[in-house]
Amino acid sequence: MNKHFPVKSNFLLEIFLYLLSFGLSYIFAFIIRLEGDVPPELWVIIKKSFTFVILFRTAAFLLFRVFHGQWRYCSILDVIAIFKAISLSSILIVGFFYFLFTFQGVPRSVFIIDWMLLTLVVSGIRFSRRLLKEILINTSPHVKKVLIVGAGELGKNLINEMKSNWESGYNPVALVDDDPKNLNQVYYGVKVLGTRMSIPHIASTKKIDEIIITIPCTSGKIIRETTSLCRLSHTPFKILSTNNGRIDQRTLIDRIRKIDIQDLIGRKQIHINYDEMGQFFKDKRIVVTGAAGSIGSELCRQIANFHLSKLITLDRSENGLFYLDRELSDAYPDLDYSLALADITDYNETQSFFSRFKPHIVFHAAAYKHVPMMEQHPYQAIKTNILGTKNVLDIALANNVEKFIMISTDKAVNPTSYMGLTKRIAEDFVKMANQQGETKCISVRFGNVIGSSGSVLRIFQEQISKGGPVTVTHPDVARYFMSIPEAVILVLQAASMGQGGDVFILKMGELVKIYDLAKELILLAGLVPNQDIKIDFTGLRPGEKIIEQLWEDSEKCTEEVNENLFVIKNGCDVKTILNDNYIHELLALAVKDTSASNGYKAKLRSLIYEVEPAH
Repeated sequence: MNKHFPVKSNFLLEIFLYLLSFGLSYIFAFIIRLEGDVPPELWVIIKKSFTFVILFRTAAFLLFRVFHGQWRYCSILDVIAIFKAISLSSILIVGFFYFLFTFQGVPRSVFIIDWMLLTLVVSGIRFSRRLLKEILINTSPHVKKVLIVGAGELGKNLINEMKSNWESGYNPVALVDDDPKNLNQVYYGVKVLGTRMSIPHIASTKKIDEIIITIPCTSGKIIRETTSLCRLSHTPFKILSTNNGRIDQRTLIDRIRKIDIQDLIGRKQIHINYDEMGQFFKDKRIVVTGAAGSIGSELCRQIANFHLSKLITLDRSENGLFYLDRELSDAYPDLDYSLALADITDYNETQSFFSRFKPHIVFHAAAYKHVPMMEQHPYQAIKTNILGTKNVLDIALANNVEKFIMISTDKAVNPTSYMGLTKRIAEDFVKMANQQGETKCISVRFGNVIGSSGSVLRIFQEQISKGGPVTVTHPDVARYFMSIPEAVILVLQAASMGQGGDVFILKMGELVKIYDLAKELILLAGLVPNQDIKIDFTGLRPGEKIIEQLWEDSEKCTEEVNENLFVIKNGCDVKTILNDNYIHELLALAVKDTSASNGYKAKLRSLIYEVEPAH
């Protein structure tokens, strides 16, 4: 069966009803004006002019696209189009009568009556389906009664869309909003009945089937409070996702989804000048190290949207590059890219790819990032995070790369772990390299990202799926969070703005307690914390801090670049101790530390701290 048949049938029915109304309105205008006593000579004129009247009306309706409007999306614009079409065709009909029949006893008021009748009839036809829908939707057991949280533009537009598209299965019956100015206001027929605190009461009295939160991504605290109120109502709830700066062609109804942990963390919508950023990347050859990782692969995805000359994806993971290759070839068939299977700790191997492709820009995302693992393997942390970074920097300088951007971490601030210490030293190497050539070298520092491999959120989800327990190291541990796409957007913005020697810091929003996240994830699974799923405290792991920072007290040169970024201009002084001998001494000590000797570890830490004596 042709799936378009119902649509075509509705369209043909609509045209038939319009044509019928053209003719009947014209005839009844004479009957009404002459009180039912139409003389034979006027019937002759009616018959002669009938075809022309239909043609004039049809032409005007086509001109103003009245036939093309969908009944389920009736609006004031449709009424205006109908008014214009009927008025224009009526003027043409009057002119037609004047020149062909010189009216011949036809009352002038007939045309006014015809205009009025046709306007009423066509508008009635146009809105009849919507009126019928309003009746049926309120009585249908298959349509959900919806409470909308938030009377802002998103909420109002969603109500309008739902009321225009009854096939969606949603019937908005109530609104809540915390702004006192909105109380008792009516938007598209839906009244604001109270604040968020009244959600449980309204859900009960109005017999709400589903609650939809339309508050834009802002404070995670507000979203968490709202979901708690929704749970008190024992009513299913969802959220209307925002595009967060990305282009989203979906309807608002299609963007309704279940709450996820990112909503509970809460992030303000990012506003980026993509045209300006696109000019920076246009016709450039770009290398991404660690391209198969969480941040590196997202860098590749987003960079691929710009008109670059070539993308070089460098990583030592064969499997990672294999899957990245499949993704890029499917999603970006016109992208010119090359895979570089290489280890950044191998200078010659990495240099060969740079010599071959001669990149303009380097995004250095390759690094070891797991704190507990690096506490057990300091040699690998130093080798990859310090030696690997210095290799890529030296190669970038030797190949006259225009800009080098290193991905750093908030764990590099007042570091207590090998991961943080090595990333801090890597930042210092970047600052030092900026003074050694034409290459502009910058670092971008941010906190935890949601959904990365090995992230605490993924671990919690796995533990919940197995029935628990969920393990948290300490009840007061708090971290900054943002999504991977959001972090990468800001990295790209920093890259286009950085002038060299800068440390950019992404605005991470509010600190979120890991314990609170664990509880929220359990609640999202429809379970009760410490009843259905137990939460155990395991104690802080080696190198772990209670709270991370984004910058140190000594970094008082921090400036606010825009609503998304801070910058530490030229950072702090870099010690001359940073050289190849320094790295090799660190590696030698780290090798000896494989026996986990406290003496060697203390000496290793003291040597690292020589570079940052303030710690």
